[in-house]
Amino acid sequence: MKFIAYGMNHTTAPLEIREKYVLAPEKIREVLQGLKGKIPEVVFLPTCNRVEFYLATDRVEEGIEEIQKIVNLFHRMKPGDAKKYFYHHEGPEAFLHLFRVASSLDSMVLGEAQILGQVKEAFQASREAGVTGAILNGVFNRAFAAAKKVRTQTEIARMPTNVSSVAVDLAKKIFRSLSEHSVLLMGAGEMSELTAKYLSATGVSDFFIANRTMEKARALAARIGGTALGLVEGLGKLERVDIVMTSVSGSEFLLSKSDVEKTMKRRGGRSLFIIDTGVPRNVDPEIGNLESVFLYNIDDLSSIANENQEQRRKASEAAEVLLTEEVENLCSWLNTLELVPTIVRLRENFEKTRKSELEQFFKKNQSLPEKERKEVERLTRDLIGKLLHDPSANLKKVEDSIDRFDYARMLNEIFSLVERNKND
Repeated sequence: MKFIAYGMNHTTAPLEIREKYVLAPEKIREVLQGLKGKIPEVVFLPTCNRVEFYLATDRVEEGIEEIQKIVNLFHRMKPGDAKKYFYHHEGPEAFLHLFRVASSLDSMVLGEAQILGQVKEAFQASREAGVTGAILNGVFNRAFAAAKKVRTQTEIARMPTNVSSVAVDLAKKIFRSLSEHSVLLMGAGEMSELTAKYLSATGVSDFFIANRTMEKARALAARIGGTALGLVEGLGKLERVDIVMTSVSGSEFLLSKSDVEKTMKRRGGRSLFIIDTGVPRNVDPEIGNLESVFLYNIDDLSSIANENQEQRRKASEAAEVLLTEEVENLCSWLNTLELVPTIVRLRENFEKTRKSELEQFFKKNQSLPEKERKEVERLTRDLIGKLLHDPSANLKKVEDSIDRFDYARMLNEIFSLVERNKND
């Protein structure tokens, strides 16, 4: 049985190609059902950045053809045009690819956390559809364990790499518990919403959303929970809140040094964290010089994000070494999985033949004393044991460079092990 990874991702196909392969959940189930019975084992992994199939099959070319057929039913591309975007990995190379995907080493954003959950969901969906078996169940469980090791034993996931997550990480360093503090979002765009989601994940629940257009402020307030305000009303909340994020278009400063200076005098020494993501800037940079005020603009946050990304790249080197070791362990497990049944079947067939011949011998020699019968029984049993000792031991020593699955299949065919089992 061969393990195959077949698909496309953000490195081989542009967005305008990948988006053609986006499927609704019910369509994903249709794909899995369409492959059932045509490929022994398969897992389908569709995300916004990849469309991948993982197969366990003896018939690689036929399996890939079946995948192309079923996929062509759902996307809007000609089969010939689609193939050039797909890659094909096999054996240890395919194992490593899966492990890198699950560990986010193959992601557009190195170290991002979402992909592991997506791989788990894809595996579970395939399992529920009845298209996985012993091979893929074992391979994917080891991929999940390897991904967990990467996240716990390396630094790859411990440093935020986008502006919003960096801002929240800085806030954690300033305040003991973010859940105890209020937030003012000045602007209701994508940046404000993303930052709000990161803050919500830390326990923040008290949001004020101030925007020029009240309709947009109310819409964002409805999505994240909070109070919608106009910009002027929002400025009036500076004394109450501890975290301010500005992302408003315009050339004049929303926050002037004098206004913030007056506000700080009324805050009783409480720290104020200001995140200015506006371009042009919404906050007078001189405000950063005020006592107990922590001000970061978009360039500050981007610089930290880029530095963290570089640190993640360095951490990925240790992760690659770890995954290589995990793949080697997986290959050893798979080799044992295939060879052990072969050895067992080989011994069972020899034992069956021994008993059959012995039974015929005793029928022809019914006058043979019980003592001699036991001696013949022991002699034939020991003979079979000695004859199979070296083959059994040598099977376990087959080098990893040989396809041990094919080696085992060859023995099954030579001794008709599978056919005899079917007839039993």
